[in-house]
Amino acid sequence: MKPVTKVILIYIFLITVVPISTLYILKIYPFSTYYGPITTKVVDAETGEPIEGAVVMAEWTNTKGMPGLSYTVSYKVEEVITDSEGVARLKGIPKGAASLDVVAVYKKGYVLWSDHNVFAGSRQLTVFEWKDNYVFEMARFKPEYSYDKHKSFIHSAIRLGRGDKKAIAKAYHWEGKEASKERDNHRKQLRRSAL
Repeated sequence: MKPVTKVILIYIFLITVVPISTLYILKIYPFSTYYGPITTKVVDAETGEPIEGAVVMAEWTNTKGMPGLSYTVSYKVEEVITDSEGVARLKGIPKGAASLDVVAVYKKGYVLWSDHNVFAGSRQLTVFEWKDNYVFEMARFKPEYSYDKHKSFIHSAIRLGRGDKKAIAKAYHWEGKEASKERDNHRKQLRRSAL
């Protein structure tokens, strides 16, 4: 191979492969992001009163594999229960260890707060920022809402099959029981109307 051809191939490699690889590495390891300890507060959206016993969950993930064949794995799940003032303190993770993927807040009688989606128009989607004194406003679960649909919403919002999510998984199972009761009542109503 001629020296000029080698130089051209090296140049093409440097201007195409290296930038793409660098962007991919920065996506996996976002060194500029720091998730240090923060204090959050959970309140009732209508009254502004603090909500005790709510689960505040954050999950960080890493991307493994290579471009086109990548997959996401859980790096750390942190679940904190709010105190009597509605306060939860999250420890966070070291700089550059992983990316924040999921933030969710749950309490029985309320609609799950998710940073990715909104259930049944219960609130407007707000952009979550990892900053001290962040306030989560939770909407009450209304009688016209469906527990069955809420259960599905929770499953997708918290990425239930990934990571160790014990506290919020208990909430999901409670919603499942309520969804089952709801389906039973619906079947009974159908039987009565058929008579």
